[in-house]
Amino acid sequence: MSYQNNILSFDSLLNTERKTGVRDEFRPVVDGCRQVAVNILPRLFEGMFEKLDDSLYELADKAESNLRQSAFFDAMREIRKDRERISVGFRERVLAGYDGFWKPGQATAGWGNVGPSKDSDDEFSLVEEDALEEGLAINGTIARGENRYYRQLFELNQRFAFLLGRSGMDVKDNPFAPAALVSAFYEQICCLALEVQVKIVIYKQFQREVIDSLEPFYNELNLLLVREGVLVKLSQQVKRSPHREGAKPVESAHWGRREGEPRYAQDEDPELQAEFFGTLRQLLSQRRRGHGMVASSTYPALDSADVVQALSQLQQTSIGTQVDTSPLDMGAVDIRTHLLQVMGGAPGRPPERSIGGNDEDAIDVIAMLFEFILEDRSLPDAMKALLSRLQIPMLKAAILDKTFFHRKNHPARRLLNSMAKAAIGWSGDGGRDDGGLYNKMSTIVEKVLTGFDNNVEIFSELNDDFTTYLESENQGSQKTEQRVTQITKGKDQLKAARHRVFEEINSRTFGKEGIPLPVVTLVKEGWRDVMLLVFLRKGPESEEWRTALALLDKLLWSVAPKPDKSQRQALLTETPTLLKGLRAGLNEISFDQHKMAKLFKDLQACHLCCLKGGDPVHVMGSAATGDSEASHQAPNSDAGDVPNRNHQEASSVRDEYFELAENLPIGTWLDVKEANGMTFRAKLSWRSIVSGTCLFVNRKGQKVVEIPVTDFASWLRTGKARQLAEADVPLMDRALTAMMDVLKKTDRNTSVSDTQISDA
Repeated sequence: MSYQNNILSFDSLLNTERKTGVRDEFRPVVDGCRQVAVNILPRLFEGMFEKLDDSLYELADKAESNLRQSAFFDAMREIRKDRERISVGFRERVLAGYDGFWKPGQATAGWGNVGPSKDSDDEFSLVEEDALEEGLAINGTIARGENRYYRQLFELNQRFAFLLGRSGMDVKDNPFAPAALVSAFYEQICCLALEVQVKIVIYKQFQREVIDSLEPFYNELNLLLVREGVLVKLSQQVKRSPHREGAKPVESAHWGRREGEPRYAQDEDPELQAEFFGTLRQLLSQRRRGHGMVASSTYPALDSADVVQALSQLQQTSIGTQVDTSPLDMGAVDIRTHLLQVMGGAPGRPPERSIGGNDEDAIDVIAMLFEFILEDRSLPDAMKALLSRLQIPMLKAAILDKTFFHRKNHPARRLLNSMAKAAIGWSGDGGRDDGGLYNKMSTIVEKVLTGFDNNVEIFSELNDDFTTYLESENQGSQKTEQRVTQITKGKDQLKAARHRVFEEINSRTFGKEGIPLPVVTLVKEGWRDVMLLVFLRKGPESEEWRTALALLDKLLWSVAPKPDKSQRQALLTETPTLLKGLRAGLNEISFDQHKMAKLFKDLQACHLCCLKGGDPVHVMGSAATGDSEASHQAPNSDAGDVPNRNHQEASSVRDEYFELAENLPIGTWLDVKEANGMTFRAKLSWRSIVSGTCLFVNRKGQKVVEIPVTDFASWLRTGKARQLAEADVPLMDRALTAMMDVLKKTDRNTSVSDTQISDA
């Protein structure tokens, strides 16, 4: 069954007919929404092309085989060639679907059906593996978009339905829904002759650059409709996507949502996040009971609004505080003590108020989170101190918005994660210059402390600002890193080529009784460079490389003594072809014409001597290859400096550290300790599969060090280099997982102790 037959096009995605279109009075609103799409979607789409080109180049660079590398380079050429067609086609199909949506008698589009057909188990079993992979990628992108923007899509569906005079509308009928956009994109990509793995890379790039960036688009559409008076007050009962039906609502899982609080778009598996946090709260409660920390119910609990107000007072004391490299944080007990004192408890007197259970949990989790930050070895001390100043604002955000712990993309969490990720590659030496990362993060921290009252959207604004700063900085660092990498690659390829040429020439000349001096000079000063150029340009598998080796063999054969008449006759026949090939090769490297004429004249003398049955060495002199300096220099005087990966491996210990040095992912950050005790941060930017050379750069893309893989393994073995935490795993995710592990371990230990006491 062909997969293409199971991807439903714009024209075939039809469900039910509508008997009426949009009324004339609503036509300006419909046209306004269309213009929003014209203004925003093409810009996102063009941005995707820029990033896609970089992604494909990077994948080609890291390809494990020439075949895989060619596939990515072919994809780059194909995409560049068809870029305009794809862009225009995507725009036209989206707008055609939107225009048709409002026409009377037009059927509504069921965009949610994009993907492999599942009409029957037998039919589904016939779907090829590649088709299944492509279908999963497409439908995964759709599900991600629908889940991420379900609130915005629900509101847009209601307003579009109102304009059509209908009571409601499913997301699969929305012409601007993720499924409609993915379908339009698929129609442009499906005709390209690309491997499925390459197509999946393209779909993922579309997801990252277009689908993941649709929030401003949907917000603008809803804002326009509200300004025009279309369902200004909309019910907050947001329905989930069909695949989420029957799932347990996030709000009822653990932390309730106060009346009037906003519903945010959730990440993938929001129920799983809620369940995770519920388990965390349960473990915290057990730990508090184990330590006798259960609050007395005789005291009234502080209202969350009062807690936030008290935290705001504490937050103000941090404004303008000098930050040093010895970070201090406030533990949960310190925060509780301060809050209770602010709310009426005098020092030395027992408190007359208590903190509510939800707020108590938030205090504990945030305190543990910042304990994790201060112990995180991937963050420099100065950055730990800077981030620790966000403890109170983060606690306020968690109390104000109960989705803080449920939502991975919560604005406050995103800001903290973005800053922590950027800080991993930062080094203290010279890293506090004006306009640098440290000063930028310090400015953001101050803005949070001074500007965050009770509106969590400030974190979104600051994160957008920080993201813009990083993008600008990364553009420069990526270009620098690419230049450094290309230079290093070029040097490595040149060394490898020189080594191969050295081996080829040496295997043909070393140990021979003697080679006439003109031939030694020709090989040393000319043909060696011809072979080098051919190897670099065409590669060792090319016909040109085989021809260069054959000419070298024929040259050496032509000046060897020829006692047989048949050999002399063969020389007479082969000489014109030999001279023609040598001349063409030397001309390719712009060899000096006067020197070439002199060498060819001497070579002719050697050939004449051979034709007479003599030995040209007696006439022209020789370089004895066993002990002559000339013969050792003939192949390549630089060959001794060429790194040889096989030699490196043979002379090194192949232990787990060597395996790690060989297989550590490109992009991994390391903390490296110098002999003087100072440390610096470096990222593994490139590793040669030929020589094993490893290139490390700093966060500005500048070269830090270039070492053989054996030295890198030694760094890891001796502890000179230490791998930092995976930068792609957000700080909050790492912290919450670590907290869960600690609390579970504590809970197990407590259970064991209780059992031992009861047994005693």
